[in-house]
Amino acid sequence: MDSMTDDLWAMVLARLPIKIFTGFKLVCKQWKSIVESPFFRDLFIFVHQISPSSSWSLMCSYCITSEMVGHYQCDTWGLKRSLGSFIDSFLSDKYQKSIHGRVRVRAYSDVGLILIHIKSTVMEKGSLYVANPVSRECVEIILDTLPIGFEMKEYSWEWGLVTRTENGYLLGYKIVLFDNKWGDSKLSCLIYSSETGLWSLETLHLPYSLYYRCLGYPISLNGNLHWLSQNKDHQEVVLSMDTYATSTGSVRCRVTPFPDLEKTTKFTRACTTCQGFLVYMNIVDGRKLCLWRLQSEGWQLISEISPDFTLTGLDYLPLMINPLDVKTAYFWSPEKEKLLYINLHNGKFVIHNRLEGRSNGPIMIPVNDPKAMISLSSEIERTYIIERKQFVPFVLPQWLYRIPNNCNTTSMSSDCNPN
Repeated sequence: MDSMTDDLWAMVLARLPIKIFTGFKLVCKQWKSIVESPFFRDLFIFVHQISPSSSWSLMCSYCITSEMVGHYQCDTWGLKRSLGSFIDSFLSDKYQKSIHGRVRVRAYSDVGLILIHIKSTVMEKGSLYVANPVSRECVEIILDTLPIGFEMKEYSWEWGLVTRTENGYLLGYKIVLFDNKWGDSKLSCLIYSSETGLWSLETLHLPYSLYYRCLGYPISLNGNLHWLSQNKDHQEVVLSMDTYATSTGSVRCRVTPFPDLEKTTKFTRACTTCQGFLVYMNIVDGRKLCLWRLQSEGWQLISEISPDFTLTGLDYLPLMINPLDVKTAYFWSPEKEKLLYINLHNGKFVIHNRLEGRSNGPIMIPVNDPKAMISLSSEIERTYIIERKQFVPFVLPQWLYRIPNNCNTTSMSSDCNPN
């Protein structure tokens, strides 16, 4: 073994899941140097791009950490539990039971990080944390600049967590907080930047006033936040905030109407992410299953098919597009308690195999990834939330990003192996 070069070791280790090599840096200095090198990162991403897979979950947008659907046990990460399970165990282990009722996950990022808020009490000040629930790396953010009386009307505030990455490194993140007021074309935000360690108050100018500013959790993607909103004609639009824009100031907003507003649609409108884009799917005029992705110039239609499952006479609810495969969509049948895999290129569908149920919901095996598992929450709660699209996607990236530190944060990192 001593005769193997670093390049040979890297080729061997890069074929293992992230959860395996995470603890290798503790074995010896040579392995620590290998797994932390840019060469190993690039090699790992290249090897796993051949058949990309990742853990993802649909998290309820109004519960503390409630997970509706969890997809796990994939090659890239190799996790034996769902992301919701990692979040629950992280919160339970880190925070005392006496404050557990005050802990809430406020936002999810596109690099595997979550934003945790602990409400204040008469005796104790509130706290804010950015954490990776899988690696258990965590930093505390100073909260002194939040508005007076903020926690008295916390449900009128919206939260977001955005990130900036480059060449496999997390360069920084921003926490966005704003009051969800109606009928105003200006938006005042409190924004925390990890690169400065400071909070700042910024005013965003919208193209026009919105009747409902935000309908549900924001989706974080490539330094942007995306919300569903309504204009004054009660038409649904996507409100996008680019927190790292430089061309017209430090923050830029745009409003994009949905592409099927003049047509009859089957499902409640909702967006998800796929291959670095915001995507939207619906059945239009009762016949065509259409898929769009949001570009800088607007929505682009990328798929339009007549799916076979519309001929079965059963009702199916869309869950999400596979985050790494734009031709794969997941639907749920409340009537049959079945999960469907649908090929968006030819409209063919396959019903997932169902294993023995758990106390809080069934487990299924994805047809397109037999090594993986899909867990679902209880029937009544799941169907209600899916019908109303009250969930937000949380997807692990193809690499483990480390949280950057600065002088105004307190690091509580842990290089434990994410079992």
